[in-house]
Amino acid sequence: MTYVIAIPTEKGGLDDVVASRFGRAPTFTIVEIGEDGEIKSVKVVQNPGHTSGSGAGVKAAQAVADAGAKYYIGPSPGPNAYAALQHLGIKIIGTLVGVSVKKAIETAKKTLLNK
Repeated sequence: MTYVIAIPTEKGGLDDVVASRFGRAPTFTIVEIGEDGEIKSVKVVQNPGHTSGSGAGVKAAQAVADAGAKYYIGPSPGPNAYAALQHLGIKIIGTLVGVSVKKAIETAKKTLLNK
């Protein structure tokens, strides 16, 4: 089993920091981790909500789902984005902001792998 996690980021990648906003984050770093806690893959996707006039959170939630993520860690999404994430079956496993993506992944591992 693997876990696919979406993390909102400014530029993307493991060396970035968690963005302060969900719907308007420029990118999402999508990280797949295995049951052993090892990172299996990392990809960066652009967030269509970043420059959206309205509905940024819902567009961001759809982008996360389209990227295959089943889990989200980052800032608390707004009410519409939260509802969209729930509707799409994406679980929120933490609300972190301003920490490194690597730190966010460690937090996610503790929650998902019970370590």
